[in-house]
Amino acid sequence: MRAPPRRGAVLRDVLAEGWQGVTAHRVRSMLSALGILFGVTAIIAILGIGEGARQEQERLIGQLGILNFLVRDMEFPDDQAEAEQKARRLSQGLSLRDVSALRAILPDARQVGGMRVLPSLETVPRLPEGETVRVLGADPGWLAAKGLLRVEGRGLSAEDEHAAAAVCLLGGTARDLLFGGKEAVGAWVRAGGVWLHVVGVVEEPGIGRSRRSEAGDLERHDRSILVPLTTALARWDRPYAQPELSEIIVAVGRTDAVEGHAAVASRAIARLHRDAADTTVAVPLRLLEQSRAQQRVFNLVMGMIAGISLLVGGIGIMNILFASVMERTREIGIRLAVGATPRDIQALFLAESALVSGLGGAAGIVAGVLLTFAVGKFTGWATATSFEGIVLAAGLSMVEGLVFGWIPARQASRMSPAIAVRHAG
Repeated sequence: MRAPPRRGAVLRDVLAEGWQGVTAHRVRSMLSALGILFGVTAIIAILGIGEGARQEQERLIGQLGILNFLVRDMEFPDDQAEAEQKARRLSQGLSLRDVSALRAILPDARQVGGMRVLPSLETVPRLPEGETVRVLGADPGWLAAKGLLRVEGRGLSAEDEHAAAAVCLLGGTARDLLFGGKEAVGAWVRAGGVWLHVVGVVEEPGIGRSRRSEAGDLERHDRSILVPLTTALARWDRPYAQPELSEIIVAVGRTDAVEGHAAVASRAIARLHRDAADTTVAVPLRLLEQSRAQQRVFNLVMGMIAGISLLVGGIGIMNILFASVMERTREIGIRLAVGATPRDIQALFLAESALVSGLGGAAGIVAGVLLTFAVGKFTGWATATSFEGIVLAAGLSMVEGLVFGWIPARQASRMSPAIAVRHAG
């Protein structure tokens, strides 16, 4: 007695016959695969661009510190001059008094520190044409909360802060701009008429391009000259009506305590400033949650748009298979007459549909990865190829081939052999 063929051999034969059907009508098969190709390309590119944007946004927010929150002096737009004058009458802006108050009312905070951004200052050595650096006055609490990495020399000490010493740290880029490849530690830099002794070089974790976010202007500290806060306040004149500090940072020990500490700090600053509304509170943890929620909505909406392309491609496959069934009516009748079962006929057309969608999906994956790379290369946007996006697109293309191929395959399998042969004759 003859043994029944193995399932693997049957599947191989069905795929081989399906491939013959695909190659017999190359142009038709290619046009059918184009719809799948465009849909898969769109899904991978959209998810890749979205993933890159998510990573960049999280990196920028991470620079602020997930366990930190910032109290910043309000920058009023030009069209709100009246509001600014009113706020300045009620309050002098952020000050050392606010830092002391926050340290007193937030005893659980790991660090509380202030920072002042000085106006643009001329430097010696001179900077290359078109390049700029910032001079920041920062106290030890601000520096500790920022977590800057010391790569050369030493950091700013409490003694430097107490003595208002004329010392500074350079960011990595600031060092390169001022000294080129020469040794910076031990050298002197003049900023706005004040000579500063360089005692160290620092870099910021996750350094990258500066971008603007809801938390404000995220200037890179690698382009900064950092001096003790007392030095900044004592050695450079402060313009009239400008606050002592540009920013206060508070570092908290636990994520579940960030929001509570931020709320307490916000109320305290409002009382100290007589409700002048001249400060803003930025909570990176809150921004991160908002960013992720926005990214999910973006992926959903753009995925639905890309899914329409896949839907159109699936309908194209179904139409092509219907035409193929009509053209091959005689072949179907002969197959049924010589012993093929309706299930065999259905498997044959499903194999053709799956092969066409699979080829379109494979080409779409390659095109999607290349398009994602090209977008990042030529636009400067942050992009990242998403492995989940590739798996999703590949799975959708195969499922679509089977779903949209099932109706034509079912119609072919239900033909009567005698009618099919006569119809073709």
